[in-house]
Amino acid sequence: RGRVFSPNGLLKLVFVKPAGRILGVHICGDDACELIHYGMELVKGRRTIEDLRSSLYSAVTYHELYKIAAEAAMDEQGARKR
Repeated sequence: RGRVFSPNGLLKLVFVKPAGRILGVHICGDDACELIHYGMELVKGRRTIEDLRSSLYSAVTYHELYKIAAEAAMDEQGARKR
């Protein structure tokens, strides 16, 4: 699981560990309704954690939380320190 915490919410990626294919997304908190659609597209498109890690966002957006969660998924120990 890749997770991102904020004072007002949580974003969690559920994925198959060897392949990294994203199976589901859990989001709760502020603006969750704006972010869940992107998660649905990731699942539908059979995207992987590596796809998210290599994604580029044109500006700082809430969608960048997905990339941060993917980074946390690949570095569990580092994610726990944040």
